[in-house]
Amino acid sequence: MESASQTMHDAIIIGGGPAGATAACVLARAGKSVVVLEKEHFPRFHVGESLLPYNREIFEEIGVWDQIQAAGFMVKRGAQFSAAGGMPRARLVFAQGLFTEHPEAFQVERSVFDDILLRHARASGADVREGVTVTGHEVADEAVVVRTSREDGADDELRARFLLDATGMAAFTGTREGIRRVYPQHRKVAVFGHFSGVEMPCREERGDIVLVLRERSWFWMIPLTDERASVGLVLDLDEFSRLGRKPEALFAEVVRTTPELHRRMGRAQPATPLHVITDYSFRMDCMVSPRLVRIGDAAGFMDPIFSSGVMLAMQTARDGARCVIEALEKNQTLTTSMHRYECETRRTMDRFWAFIERYYTRHFTDLFLQPSSFLHLTSGINAVLAGRTRLPWSVRWRIQVFFFLVWLQKRVPVVPRIRWRNGAGGNYAPQTAQIPK
Repeated sequence: MESASQTMHDAIIIGGGPAGATAACVLARAGKSVVVLEKEHFPRFHVGESLLPYNREIFEEIGVWDQIQAAGFMVKRGAQFSAAGGMPRARLVFAQGLFTEHPEAFQVERSVFDDILLRHARASGADVREGVTVTGHEVADEAVVVRTSREDGADDELRARFLLDATGMAAFTGTREGIRRVYPQHRKVAVFGHFSGVEMPCREERGDIVLVLRERSWFWMIPLTDERASVGLVLDLDEFSRLGRKPEALFAEVVRTTPELHRRMGRAQPATPLHVITDYSFRMDCMVSPRLVRIGDAAGFMDPIFSSGVMLAMQTARDGARCVIEALEKNQTLTTSMHRYECETRRTMDRFWAFIERYYTRHFTDLFLQPSSFLHLTSGINAVLAGRTRLPWSVRWRIQVFFFLVWLQKRVPVVPRIRWRNGAGGNYAPQTAQIPK
């Protein structure tokens, strides 16, 4: 009889976040033996609370939609983008998009949301082990060997036919292999925490995420409940280093000198300590190799400006798990479907990066904060920002027209240019621009 360490599993998943839990559900529901190794105990704090409408398709596929609906999460119907002075501003409403099939999403407290997903993975048949740290791995011709350490100090080895890396921004296998690449022109710092008493949209706009845009930084404000919000500051790493301020002092100074933030945060009180992460945007040289598939943030992580993180994590987890199922059934270690998974994932990420890279330019901001009904371009943007990754031609050509207008705005003002001025302490904040009728 085989010992526990000699048992050959179909798959081992490192990480129990949304990607790991989703992949475990897909594999277990297909009858595969899967072990999830999570170093923490859930529930636990995590950032990335704003979901996209197209998350729903994956929730339904893995059988967790009813639990998500019943959890009482804040409903998200749109997103608001505002200049630091309060104007101009734009509101994107998912239900108004001509090409957006799902009108709503959720704002979730990740400690609750992630726990629901991981518990559902266990209920689906996955062997979920919390408090287990992976210390090493080896990929051989016949199997993957994963070395672990438990909280009681005991070490163990597990064997499986496939390994799925869902370790998030730690990117365990990619970091060990030296294939994790930060974007040299996109090195950012995020300072964030939960606050009570933040003034958030109400009535028909209740649940909207609010993004406040500055010239060299931006803020997210995500309502988790009517009393609690996630608030975060994102700025360039070089700017953060140049200012030389402690994160708490810098955060408070930016709030104080930014009119729209000061208005919304005037009576806010911290509900958690502030957290700091740096250099969080990166890509992997490869996402698949024999017996190994990287999913979720471990396959690459992008700037969170458009809240794509959880949706892409769950989508890559579902698609990556499907590839593993096929490879197991064909008794192969690297398949055409695995290579296709990598190509399609890169294509999807590139589509979001096209927005992200332009977002950090003034001419994109000019157009984005002053939308018009011209050619229904806003509906095309709506579909992408709602998380629709397989875009019809009717959306793709509108996106290209919008990008052309961004290019043109840099040379000839298509809409009034937003003027920027120096703010207190050497920071920058935009002044009001007139929104065209």
